[in-house]
Amino acid sequence: MKSASNQTMAEFKDIYMFYLATSKYKLLFIFPLVLFSFSVRGQMVKFIKNSVTAKYRVFITSKPAEASHLIYRVAGPTDIRKPGEWYIVPNPQLFKNAMTLFEVKDRDEADLIVFYVSSRDSANIRISKGN
Repeated sequence: MKSASNQTMAEFKDIYMFYLATSKYKLLFIFPLVLFSFSVRGQMVKFIKNSVTAKYRVFITSKPAEASHLIYRVAGPTDIRKPGEWYIVPNPQLFKNAMTLFEVKDRDEADLIVFYVSSRDSANIRISKGN
């Protein structure tokens, strides 16, 4: 009887060790997906009317040289592929996780200076504005 229980314990130990080994690989696979989902959510934006509650004040320019962000507008949240691509939500109340922005009319009041580009390949976030 002892040998059967020892064998069962050995099998249990083997199964448990296999589970631990494969769970490490599962984490290696899941971790990048979680990081990607956080970065994508940060690129869903909504323009709000209250400048006090907005995370960033945005000036939209017609001159690409003065922009800190070259933004490509995508059709939906699942279309976001890289930084510089924004999904501008149509209804700010429905998307609580979207980053809140307030559009300003003066360049000097802005935290971000945005130029909308027409191609996905041109989308880019510059490190410095080059004032």
